[in-house]
Amino acid sequence: MSLRIKNPQPWSPDNPHLYDLRFELRDGDTTIDTVNSYAGLRKFHIEGHKFYLNNTPIFLRLVLDQGFYPDGIWTAPSDDMLKGDIEKSLAVGFNGARLHQKVFEERFHYWADKLGYLTWGEYCDWGMNFGSPQSIHNQQREWREIVQRDLNHPSILAWTPYNETRGGATNHFEAHRQAVQETYDLTRALDPSRPCHDTSGYVHVCTDIYTVHDYEQDPVKFKATYAPVSPDDWENTPIRFPELSVPYQGQPYVVDEYGGTWWDPNAVETEQDADRKSSWGYGKRPTDIEEVYHRIEKLTAILLNHPNIAGYCYTQLTDIEQEQNGIYTYDRQEKFDAKRLKKYFGAPAAIEEE
Repeated sequence: MSLRIKNPQPWSPDNPHLYDLRFELRDGDTTIDTVNSYAGLRKFHIEGHKFYLNNTPIFLRLVLDQGFYPDGIWTAPSDDMLKGDIEKSLAVGFNGARLHQKVFEERFHYWADKLGYLTWGEYCDWGMNFGSPQSIHNQQREWREIVQRDLNHPSILAWTPYNETRGGATNHFEAHRQAVQETYDLTRALDPSRPCHDTSGYVHVCTDIYTVHDYEQDPVKFKATYAPVSPDDWENTPIRFPELSVPYQGQPYVVDEYGGTWWDPNAVETEQDADRKSSWGYGKRPTDIEEVYHRIEKLTAILLNHPNIAGYCYTQLTDIEQEQNGIYTYDRQEKFDAKRLKKYFGAPAAIEEE
């Protein structure tokens, strides 16, 4: 069924307009059953190395969200908590999230639709054995269910069925290549309206979005690494594990994991390599909070101001278990000045690089 709408309002982060829908099953004048739902109208597409939302260029300012909770692990304790995580992310300047290694609750996607929050849908593939045909079959069967369940949410912009598959590609190169290609083809067949990002970070086989993970903490080295990124210079654009990945071919280029700087405001560490089992982040531990601000500001500015980079994903929204590298604590308390972070994670050219 196609519905014609007068003066349609597109859905966007600035105006997450949703249309209420009501489906009625009738027998003559008698209504037998009624179902209420909603829909959003939006277009997300790729032209060259850029993303476009409703035909306007958009830079994706994402945060890594693993969806962990101290009193439920992967289960959110309340609907308000799901909504609150999105509000906390928006408060510090992100416009969306990479939903990492978890199939998020349908209510999370509902709140993302309502609040204008952009997301990438992902699968929990950690530990998957590409040497097992049954493992590949199970992943593809479950991934099909995920895409079909969630494809009507306007907030979901792209699909990411895998994450960091270096081990699978190294140990089972041909099986990995075939499985990723099959899953990419399956995803595009189920939902031709969205790009498919085959594997976050690495190893790429067939992808509409080219991504890398990089936890370098030195802004000078970080800038030097990404200076060559260009849709006109595929050969020199940096990729991870080139012996395993297909070459970059001018797609939107996203550093979809970076940062991850450790900071626990209640802990004082005198040794950089102190017990990492109970508390850790990437790189050398900062000496004070100003060093954390400095890293966030400078690393982010390099990505925001790069003309050939289409987005970023900062690690991560909250601390989880021993990973104390979040913007918020595990129980969602502030670790930093939200207004200051909003300036750093904000629009391109808002801050100066190193």
